[in-house]
Amino acid sequence: MEELRSNPAPTAPKADSDETLREKYGKVYRLGMTVFEDDETEMELRYRFKRPSVASYDRYVKTVSQIGASKASKRFMLDAVVDEDAERLAADVELYPGIAVAIGTKLTDILGLTSAVNLKKL
Repeated sequence: MEELRSNPAPTAPKADSDETLREKYGKVYRLGMTVFEDDETEMELRYRFKRPSVASYDRYVKTVSQIGASKASKRFMLDAVVDEDAERLAADVELYPGIAVAIGTKLTDILGLTSAVNLKKL
């Protein structure tokens, strides 16, 4: 049985209500993920994001080939994270750098980048 590492301070969102965040940012999304440090330890991470801007997405697409997917994804997600979770997310990315790509991928889904596209020859 896997042990859930209990360290809620760095991973738990601050107690800002969903309504307060929607008033401040408009559309807000909660992203949750599990990071497996090893076979016995896992971390539950949760963050809130505002809808990424088109300008932020354009910068992301432009910089992926220049600086790499990991750094471009990190910049993209830090542009979209709500201020209330930004410091905690930045610290967690230092510990788990792979989460930047995973989160960046989910954020691009919000903007319509998907592989669920059908093409049929007519």
